[in-house]
Amino acid sequence: MKKTIFTLTAGAVALAASAALAGHHEGKKEMTAEEYKAKAEEKLAKKFAKVDANSDGSVTADEYMAYKTAEAEKDWAKWSDGDDAITLEEATAKMHAHRAEKKAKMKAKKEAMKEE
Repeated sequence: MKKTIFTLTAGAVALAASAALAGHHEGKKEMTAEEYKAKAEEKLAKKFAKVDANSDGSVTADEYMAYKTAEAEKDWAKWSDGDDAITLEEATAKMHAHRAEKKAKMKAKKEAMKEE
């Protein structure tokens, strides 16, 4: 059980650190090591609170699995067209649509930044 909780915590820390690093490279000022660490810890705390369903300060394997199942269900809803299967053609079309949407959002964001 301790090994599972350690593994889950390590995964959450890695996730939070990568999210903080992604935010670090958005054209913002250089972050100090302390700012980076604080941001990563803040993201971890928010993620941990989402996973800790009963708010008891610890995450059990059941809580983690329930959280991941809910995430997977959301992902499935994004990709599925309502039936019980996704074909490669459907997945390819969804992927291209998602990439085009993301590209359009980034373009709009860059344009908004230019106007500021």
